Amino acid sequence: MDPHSFPVDSDPASFDWHAIEDRLDELATIASSNVTAEEFYRAVLERIAPAVGVTTGAIWTAAKPNQPRLDFALNLSGNAEQLARHQALVEAVLAGGQPRIVQPEGSQSGLDSCVVLHPFSAAAGTPGVIELVGRREISAAAARGTLQVLAAVAELAADYHKNDELRRLRTGAQNWHRYEQFAKRVHRSLELREAAYLIANDGRKIIGCDRASVLLCQGSKCRALAISGVDTFDRRSKSVRALETLAARVAACDEAIWYHDGTADMPDEITRPLAAYLDESHSRALCVLPLREPTDETAKSDPRVIGVLVAEHFQAASGAGELRDRITSVGMHAEVALHNALVHTRQPLAWLGRMLARIRWLGEPRQLPVTVTALLAVAGVAALLTFVPADFDIESRGEFQPSTRREVFASDDGVVDQLLIDPGASVQAGQPLVVLRNPEIELELRRLAGEMRTAEKKLASVRAERLLDAPAQGDSRRDPHELAAEEEQLKELLTGLRQQQLILEEQQAELTIRSPIDGDSLTWDVKQLLESRPVQRGQALVEVADLDGPWVLELHLADDRTGHVLAARDGLKPDLDVAFALSSDPAKKYQGRIAKVAPSTEMDESGEPFVLVTVEFDRDQVPALRPGATALARIHCGRRAVGYVWLHELFEYVHSLWW
Repeated sequence: MDPHSFPVDSDPASFDWHAIEDRLDELATIASSNVTAEEFYRAVLERIAPAVGVTTGAIWTAAKPNQPRLDFALNLSGNAEQLARHQALVEAVLAGGQPRIVQPEGSQSGLDSCVVLHPFSAAAGTPGVIELVGRREISAAAARGTLQVLAAVAELAADYHKNDELRRLRTGAQNWHRYEQFAKRVHRSLELREAAYLIANDGRKIIGCDRASVLLCQGSKCRALAISGVDTFDRRSKSVRALETLAARVAACDEAIWYHDGTADMPDEITRPLAAYLDESHSRALCVLPLREPTDETAKSDPRVIGVLVAEHFQAASGAGELRDRITSVGMHAEVALHNALVHTRQPLAWLGRMLARIRWLGEPRQLPVTVTALLAVAGVAALLTFVPADFDIESRGEFQPSTRREVFASDDGVVDQLLIDPGASVQAGQPLVVLRNPEIELELRRLAGEMRTAEKKLASVRAERLLDAPAQGDSRRDPHELAAEEEQLKELLTGLRQQQLILEEQQAELTIRSPIDGDSLTWDVKQLLESRPVQRGQALVEVADLDGPWVLELHLADDRTGHVLAARDGLKPDLDVAFALSSDPAKKYQGRIAKVAPSTEMDESGEPFVLVTVEFDRDQVPALRPGATALARIHCGRRAVGYVWLHELFEYVHSLWW
């Protein structure tokens, strides 16, 4: 109906017809918009009732014959008896299908007001009635005008319900398509975790919630499988643990719970876990739906709960009825998909079946020649890797060092007093290298020298006194026996002091650090390192090596590769062949043999374990050797299959994962 062509006659009644037409135009716009029936009915009565001079109205619909229902009322008050009288008038209009005016005088309605009623067609052919109630009797012209207005409103109401029904059908078609796509996706996978993630992420879109979660029942507990919007989550977090506790309680009760802004209908045992989870999640609306194992109609026992579906809203949610319908629909598909995934997962060798299902396209007729060719190629490569031998070498890095070398250590705590060598200087065995000074020893020697002088003076005095004649009666000189005893004490004291002096002098002599071997000093920048610096007993001061003697290559063999070398020494020979090249000249190769393998493992500067392997070689074949020069070596450990030679590190890594 055109909103600007209402059947309103500009009769010279007391109505403001231009204002009424404006109100009807507004209602026509509202009727074509997406509003609820309650909102539309409110707009009708709030605009039309004042326009025709009344303040009270109501809109009734009758989904069942002779059972009108009050959908919306404007200022309609009264007791149950008065409402029953209004309902009786509505039933009469619905039965006759014609508008009606009931005047307060001479009517059997029992009402003291004028009532104007007009039928209209609501959703799906459901009849309805628009009722306006005045305070007094109205004239015939006003009655005709009111009926004309209500006739226009009835047409608008019919248009609204047609549009609303069309929107519902269109929305239903869209929802049906979404449900169909959702069902295809969740039933596509038989992997438990993948199915759970499809239910959570796709189900959230169907439900229209902010977050959906799927949990699996395991005995009396529940384990979170998937949470929409996240690929991984920490099951140890407080929110996930609270969710699992709530789901376990709901699964035990086997009854869905619906929570909305503080109101919930649930058993008492759910209250505490629900409050604990709401404290963590801050959800405004929450549904926890048990997922039951699908059973046929002949099953005698109740289906057991296999999982739980949780839907959450973090903002205020409207349309509780539609929300429950959507969650229930998603739950029906989730039950079947989760049950099928569980049955498939529990089958023996299910992982093998899934893998074969992914590659079944390789056996299709058009793909079969390519598949056979690829399999033959793979078999050939596998045979090559298995049966063709190759040299099995273990790589390691090391450094060159003279075979004879010694570190010179501090014999005692002290301060470096003299440095008697230069970097790289040749030294002889026993040649002084460093002189230390120990203030404590020097102080002790001075103390002993003073005590010895004092004791010697006392001894000389006692001897002189003994040379005198024996003392006469009353003489003050001491007795000779006493002097002899004192002389012996002083002699013993001097002997002890001289022995202490010899020990201290030996300690002082040891402060002169001498070279233990003939060779050259390897310590660079000795003065900067040691001059006038305090040192501790056992501290390395300088290193001396015989550069003209034999040399060795010290390899730092990684601990995880030592087993191959030890097995080769036991199976082949102890002195395994070693090929090496200097880092400064990698193009030229040299040969050597293993002399010894350290019995213990050490740690390098980076904290990695290694075993020291000593390699002997002819020093004449390696020119210009320098202590500490690095080299890359290959230890020959026999011959193995070429596949093992190339991939042994991968094999060892995979093997370590099993342990």
